[in-house]
Amino acid sequence: MTTSQDNRSSKDKDNKPSVEARWSKPSLARIMPEIGQRYWKLYYAAKAKNWILAEFEMKEISELMEVGGESRPKYRARLHDFVQENMGPMAEAIKGQDWDAFDAAFHQGVKDANRYHLESDRGYIVWKLPDSPPPDLDMTPQVS
Repeated sequence: MTTSQDNRSSKDKDNKPSVEARWSKPSLARIMPEIGQRYWKLYYAAKAKNWILAEFEMKEISELMEVGGESRPKYRARLHDFVQENMGPMAEAIKGQDWDAFDAAFHQGVKDANRYHLESDRGYIVWKLPDSPPPDLDMTPQVS
């Protein structure tokens, strides 16, 4: 037995994805704020020499970028390029616990992200590093 819900199109009357379809996969508008929050934490974790937390944030950002590429194939190549070209050097700096290399790679990532926004007709989105660490985490490495 089928119901009207079973026959419902994934498109609305204007041929746009339905509300259900739009919410079934996270859009970049939903993912990017989390990426920005994690990018912020990544920086201050590395600055505090909390390399384990920095590595964790890197992994989470990379996974979110992958999800973003799956949900928005139009941006998949750019997201992949950002992970390879920007996150890769940061990952190497974290692995080597090299603050100077990390700092340079991080700020290059900010420049490139903002350039990607501009090239994607999203020039009104300009990310910047907040002046202080996020208040919800103690960035000090814990000793076990």
